[in-house]
Amino acid sequence: MNEVKHDAVSLCDFAKERYYNIARWRNMWTILLFVFGATVIVFLCGAILLFIRQSWLPGALSTLGTIVNGVGVRWVVTRRNEAVGEEAAAYNDVTARCDGAAGFKAAIETKQALFRGVR
Repeated sequence: MNEVKHDAVSLCDFAKERYYNIARWRNMWTILLFVFGATVIVFLCGAILLFIRQSWLPGALSTLGTIVNGVGVRWVVTRRNEAVGEEAAAYNDVTARCDGAAGFKAAIETKQALFRGVR
């Protein structure tokens, strides 16, 4: 007969996978924050150069673009802070669900020590 096999995933494995996915999203928000920050700097430098050359209309538009980009940065920072909270909750879920979480905890602490300045 055609029997469907279901491979059961333990709660511990599910919690670990959830933690890794949430940590990946935190890294993506950090990269996006860096990109937005770089574009703010480029727009601001462009606006200053346009004002120095006395190109008032393009300078004003570039300044407006910098302000709009700054609002985008604020939104990304908010999302990244939410991801930090979600990552902490997922980590606590892993330590609660996995009995032998010592190895997982050591691996995570090693990664965090490696990227201490970035995170």
